[in-house]
Amino acid sequence: MKESESGRAALFVETFFGESHKSFAEGWPARSRHDWELISLPGDRWKWRMRTAGLALGGRLARLSSHPEVVVVSGLVDLAHLRHFSGERGALPHLVYFHENQFSYPRPVGQALERGFAVAHLATLMAADAVAWNSVSHREAMLAGLRSFLEDLPEPVPEGVEERTRAHGSILMPGIDFDGFPAPRARPVGVPPVIVWNHRWEEDKRPSCFARLLSRIDAAGRDFRLILLGTTQQVRPKPLEEIEARFAAKILHVGTARTRGEYIEHLRRADIAVSTADQENFGYAVLESMAAGAVTLMPRRLSYPEIVPESLHGVLLYDSQRDLLARILQFLDDPRKIDELRPIVMQRAREHDWAHRVDALDAWVDEGAVVHARKG
Repeated sequence: MKESESGRAALFVETFFGESHKSFAEGWPARSRHDWELISLPGDRWKWRMRTAGLALGGRLARLSSHPEVVVVSGLVDLAHLRHFSGERGALPHLVYFHENQFSYPRPVGQALERGFAVAHLATLMAADAVAWNSVSHREAMLAGLRSFLEDLPEPVPEGVEERTRAHGSILMPGIDFDGFPAPRARPVGVPPVIVWNHRWEEDKRPSCFARLLSRIDAAGRDFRLILLGTTQQVRPKPLEEIEARFAAKILHVGTARTRGEYIEHLRRADIAVSTADQENFGYAVLESMAAGAVTLMPRRLSYPEIVPESLHGVLLYDSQRDLLARILQFLDDPRKIDELRPIVMQRAREHDWAHRVDALDAWVDEGAVVHARKG
């Protein structure tokens, strides 16, 4: 790492180098005026990252031959441990970026918040010089979960954590790399139209709702084709198996794309995209489907009203499963509506290009360093 003429020597610590975390950890430094060095761990076993990454990586920070001025870490680390075990570098300004959090992450019915993760987040908030979230809805959900957790703690309870966090907190949406995506323009609608799913096949994205939606569309007598993307865990999700069994003749592709280029090519074939999520702190998948030309329908909650322009709320945001079904049936009955909307949603998605995000993130690094200096 060398000191930049126009920025700071900065260190990025990403303990889960995969999926959206990887995109962020690569996309920001590549466009930043700061000069970055990256320390990362593979994008798996996130629970162990929360428990032990701070212990393990603290020593690596202490032994660095470079001289960072500021450290940015993702929320999947216990920052208190990291700072403690990084020696003199623990005195540097440390900023935390939360892609997600365990306080508000949906859990199965009857499953309690794992207290070890809650304590790790609490320690991170107390140890950070500044924090940032990828949406307002994410911040509010996390702080509501924090309040609930603190109310259940026996004495003594840390005081002023939420107030301090809000005072040193920012909302900073990530950017998206739209290289390789098609230019915003009209193109023919599929005959029949193509519906795409490009989310993880996990419960927080509610794939079972998507499977029921397809059954209702089919029961209404409408024809369609399917592209089924998104990652899966080791156990094959039941909703995916049900969709494959019932709609085998309609499926154009099923499975995770092998490359970014292949992923974009699949999205380019889609006319309609759907989110049925119960948890979404930003929305990479919906913005990518929009940028590729799919008219993308999302619930009117979570982060979606923040990332979709207000002028499109009435078109893209639905209020209920019945509303979602009605909107899709309208598009299938009159594909000209897709023709009209496609270039508009493609263009509006590009408002989240890295070119529109990097300056605010860079300024956050500067501000965090200034706040740290004042405290010293």
